[in-house]
Amino acid sequence: MQEEYILAYDFGTTAVKAVLVNLKGQVLCSFTRDYPLIQLHPGWAEQDPEVLWQAVCTSTKGVMEKSEISASNIKGIVFAAPWKNIIPIDKDGNILRNSIIWMDGRANEQASRLNEKAGFFVGTGQEYWPRLMWVKENEPEIWSKAEVIMGINTFLKWKATGEIATDPSDDFFHAFNPRIQEYYDKVIAAAGLDADREKFPKAKLSTEKVGGTTEKAALEMGLRPGIPVFGGFGDLSAITVGTGCCRTGDVHIYFGTSSWLISLIPERMPDFAPLYSIFDPNHDCAIFALQTGCFAFDWALNQFYRAERDILKEEIFEYVDKQINSIEAGSMNMVATHWLNGELPPLAAKNAKAVFFNVTSSHDRRHMVRAIMESVCYTHRQYKEKYEAFTGKKLDSIRVVGGGAVSDVWMQILADILQLRVCIPENPRNTGAMGAYYCAMIGLGYLENYDAIYDTVKISKVFNPNKENAETYNKLYNIYSNLYPSLSNLYNEINGTY
Repeated sequence: MQEEYILAYDFGTTAVKAVLVNLKGQVLCSFTRDYPLIQLHPGWAEQDPEVLWQAVCTSTKGVMEKSEISASNIKGIVFAAPWKNIIPIDKDGNILRNSIIWMDGRANEQASRLNEKAGFFVGTGQEYWPRLMWVKENEPEIWSKAEVIMGINTFLKWKATGEIATDPSDDFFHAFNPRIQEYYDKVIAAAGLDADREKFPKAKLSTEKVGGTTEKAALEMGLRPGIPVFGGFGDLSAITVGTGCCRTGDVHIYFGTSSWLISLIPERMPDFAPLYSIFDPNHDCAIFALQTGCFAFDWALNQFYRAERDILKEEIFEYVDKQINSIEAGSMNMVATHWLNGELPPLAAKNAKAVFFNVTSSHDRRHMVRAIMESVCYTHRQYKEKYEAFTGKKLDSIRVVGGGAVSDVWMQILADILQLRVCIPENPRNTGAMGAYYCAMIGLGYLENYDAIYDTVKISKVFNPNKENAETYNKLYNIYSNLYPSLSNLYNEINGTY
């Protein structure tokens, strides 16, 4: 009997990874396809949805060719993709404009009006509803022609199956919880979007079958018609499932282009997390997000190790790890901030940018890069302390995944700053795809529910905190925590308030 596989897609901001996983949870192989980010103006961020679909097709053919398996061995398909994208589609199925993606911050004016009219803080110009307002106000012809407004996951499922259904984590018009629906209704009314509700599709559960691959999609992807496509979810929920931390109260950290600490909770709590997303009918993700995580590290490598990176390619990370590991904790009392593109409240603000504080002639590029790495960990300590203070629960360990989790040096820094045991699951770069895989396994009946996943995730590395570094990091953490309050007026003066 031939082995069967799940085809899981993990979409990031600039690349998709197609991953083949067998029914035992073993990764056979993967194939990655990049796609561009379109930034027509400062603060804008768009992508061509058709290019994203072509990336699906190319990565599918690539992984199938690489694996040398038959399309008849594919048991199910799941997409995991970033949330809060805006893709308007007309009644004939035409894409009306580029997708306005999650990191786009063009709608500051709309956000200000929305916050005032709602009577509470909804979000910045990067939030979903203000960006919808922007399209409606600035592109009225597109808005009126839009029969449906999709997110990326919805769009990909539609291209694959011809069926339109969003997922709970990317639906901001419908909610299982009456309290969340009441909140949505207030925001939608204040945004002037009440009359537009029909443009936004309802969700199917992430583990629910949406449809089967059409003849056209199968031809484009190099697969067979009729393969079940499941609901899937946003990347945050996918990674939450991939870590196995999908039981009530579980916490994990993700180190990717952006970064976050997420706790799975049964009910949203006022003044707890800066962001929330719906996970399933019984849980929400409380999201403590960083706009720039590994993005800041990548920027630092390009600034301070450009020549070596051009020569070493992927080996640059091992080289830099050795360099960083050769200097002491705390970067010789230098503190950096990772806020290259601003940050969300309460950490900072969108007008707050990166700084290097207390630089001397004794510092070199190693200290600059290490200080950026430490700054990401300081922010996670802020969020970890907020979680513990609010819930009354003391963490003794935490699972960490994403590209940054591959760096032993960075994970030791994290353990030292958090003073927690840091646990790294196997294949930390494939966590989103593994979350999608588990989604299909539940949908196909091979797993009972999300609770069954925690113990199936194998831990490959553990980093114990070095107590000798605690005093240094406690001091520098306090300085880091005071940087934004001390600089906020200067940021307002130099960058304006937004």
